Amino acid sequence: MGKDRVLRRIVLLQAVCMMVLAVVVITRVLAPQGSGKNEGGEPDEDVQDKGPAIAATVGNERITWQEFESRLKDQYGDTVLHTLMARAAIRQEAAAAGLTVSESELAQELNSMMEGYESEERYFSEMRQSLGLTPEEIRDDAKYKLLLEKIATRDIAITDEELEQYVTDHQAQFTTGIQLRLAWIVTEGEQAAEELLGQLEEGASFDELAASASIDRDTASIGGELGWIEQDDPFFDQDVLMAASSLAPGEVTGPIPVEGGQAIVLLADRKEEKTMSEEEIRSLARKQLALEKAESLQDVEEKLLRKYEAKVLVSDAAGTDAKT
Repeated sequence: MGKDRVLRRIVLLQAVCMMVLAVVVITRVLAPQGSGKNEGGEPDEDVQDKGPAIAATVGNERITWQEFESRLKDQYGDTVLHTLMARAAIRQEAAAAGLTVSESELAQELNSMMEGYESEERYFSEMRQSLGLTPEEIRDDAKYKLLLEKIATRDIAITDEELEQYVTDHQAQFTTGIQLRLAWIVTEGEQAAEELLGQLEEGASFDELAASASIDRDTASIGGELGWIEQDDPFFDQDVLMAASSLAPGEVTGPIPVEGGQAIVLLADRKEEKTMSEEEIRSLARKQLALEKAESLQDVEEKLLRKYEAKVLVSDAAGTDAKT
């Protein structure tokens, strides 16, 4: 998958994550903290005496859970409710049409989302740290996306001629790619780089030299680690990639002129993406071509909501229906 498509997936996932996080906050964190009654069903005097539950304090001011929940609902409520309603409509339509997502389809989608990450564990770890998503939540999001795609494309006809032409026109999506795991040490001048190369030849630790000598402070503290980079990545320094491509894992080269100085480059590892079988290529091509010909997923969602007569019931504080 090209880098631009990966970025689009990340942006889409982040948008979904905001909605999911809001659901989590409202349904889990903001669940009633107590009914005001003890285990025997009698009024809890302590709860009554304390008044409204407090979510936070700032100086001598208190922010109640009611204020917190009200603000969250105002900011995210419509979006979260729309997502829950859309998922309900997708479930009903998929069940009526006999559409399901197999474990192999889900695994393929997840593998596609993980491209560019060192491992599955690294992907899930970063999603949890940056977006607060668990593996189960990520799988759930992917499953609903696949169901919606199946609903959108179920009546799309693709001829063999269209399929073959699509594969021919999009060869880059279906060919094997090489990824390089790189690290570097960047110095201000060539002489400093040559001195460090000499130390490496004598057995010095690359990680330690990167930490102490590299002027690239973004990578110095992690041993100069640059991560996995596609060998033909057009956005990365081409001289560095060309030099690294000729190395065996564990070898270093340099100095190489880069922006801001001279680089010593380590090829930590190399891997080739698995070649897809002809059947896998045709299946993926058929899906992508059908999605291009189908209505947008957003439009399909809205049609499903209308089909299943989705209604929003907004209640005021007293519990009466304000709008339907």
